[in-house]
Amino acid sequence: MSILKINDLALKLVARDFSDGHQPNNAGPTKTSRALAIIHLAAHDAYAKVTGLLNPQLGSLPNPPATIGNDEATGTAALLGAGIFAAEQLYPDFVQFISTETALLTVGINSDAFNYGKQVGDAWIDYRNNDGSSAPDLDRNYSQDPGRHRPDPLSPNQPTLGRTWGQVKPFTLNSVVADAPLEPPPPLNSDEYALAFDQVIECGKSDIVERDPDYRYKAAIGIYWGYDGANQLGTPPRLYNQVVLAIPEFQSASHAQQIKILTAINVSMADAGIASWHWKYAYDFWRPVLGVREADAGWGPTGQGDGNNLRARQGDPFWLPLGAPKSNPFPAPTFGGSGSNFTPNFPAYPSGHATFGSACFEVAAALLGKTPQEISVTFVSDEFNGQTTDNMGVARPRWEATFTLQEAIEQNKISRVYLGVHWIFDATGGETVGKAVARKVCAAFQ
Repeated sequence: MSILKINDLALKLVARDFSDGHQPNNAGPTKTSRALAIIHLAAHDAYAKVTGLLNPQLGSLPNPPATIGNDEATGTAALLGAGIFAAEQLYPDFVQFISTETALLTVGINSDAFNYGKQVGDAWIDYRNNDGSSAPDLDRNYSQDPGRHRPDPLSPNQPTLGRTWGQVKPFTLNSVVADAPLEPPPPLNSDEYALAFDQVIECGKSDIVERDPDYRYKAAIGIYWGYDGANQLGTPPRLYNQVVLAIPEFQSASHAQQIKILTAINVSMADAGIASWHWKYAYDFWRPVLGVREADAGWGPTGQGDGNNLRARQGDPFWLPLGAPKSNPFPAPTFGGSGSNFTPNFPAYPSGHATFGSACFEVAAALLGKTPQEISVTFVSDEFNGQTTDNMGVARPRWEATFTLQEAIEQNKISRVYLGVHWIFDATGGETVGKAVARKVCAAFQ
């Protein structure tokens, strides 16, 4: 079905955008989620306007020409025109690749409908042109205070990504503060922070894979849900699309229903990115790599430590996390070499992974008329597909996992603690925001 072709094209573009040293057209999970939303919205609305089977999401669209019909084939032609046009505008470095990938899709289709779809794609690009997404991505505006975000010690020149992304115009939210509220993270001197500290210092340490099988399984969960901008993998929104594509109920749905679901999940992730990044910079909370190393009095820029006397564990100035996986390092390391795993370059609270994943899977389940607990999926992550290599250049084995969407939400949340790049309250905070986004998106696509 044609929406699957457009989705496949979009996910290939995400992977290529982060491959072989390319400077991304849509850097980070934030811009990736925005691009995926626009491509799918353009395709959705072109099909909707032609067939009348769905409700367009953009009101100011041109009407289809009187010379075309309203049948499935004509709607499909319009969908292709819209999706391809939007992809070309959002990924200008890959126009030739897009042309090659889509050449066979356009053979023999209604050219008037295809061209109408391009008009719809253009309308969506124009509508989002001044949404705030073009503001500068990177800065080094760091606070030295305990609890505040600063660069990963393994990458001291690391800039911070997306400080202004929370100001981007949402797709369905009226206001992040009103529609997806989030309480502050726990105070550094609280019992909740102490419990989170004791958990991550143990479960997220760099030597986790050298311990007993239970810890190795936790490390595998952390990597399975990675996609941290890695070479040939891209960012988490690509992963969550792949999971939805593998759902049996999705695969058996009608074309119109598949269009609605794929569009809605990508819109949900676009708004999840905006909401998550709004709160990240509102609270500017540090990552475990700083919190653990600078926990005790005398350590850190101010020497204050975290002031928490409730922790069971002392700080460790040498502690490093297992880290976000630097999979398929480019250039490939020589034997015995390494591309270091890392801590992402934006504040911890809430977790973007948890926000994206919760929003996506809640929306997918709702639009399939089920709860996340009622949907089971068998899936092979690209992190464990038998070809992807670790940061040492060693191929990881293939791992086919079966889980419910509720288990996916839970695993995806806790995975970041197992990598040592998030606190547990980052995960629960992300789920809170993601579920709030999902409710708004589901209402928009009913």
